[in-house]
Amino acid sequence: MIGLHRAVLVRAAVAALALLAACGGEHAVGHALAKRGAEQAAHRVEEPAARHGGKTDR
Repeated sequence: MIGLHRAVLVRAAVAALALLAACGGEHAVGHALAKRGAEQAAHRVEEPAARHGGKTDR
């Protein structure tokens, strides 16, 4: 019976670690995607100015 309880505790610990790893990985991926999106937005803002030599219609 003790072996069964130990096996259940080990499985629960492994599941908890897997859940923590998945949540941590999701956070890192979300941060990387947000950073990439900000870089793309900045590039889009700079691009029209480069095409027109920095002059706008205003």
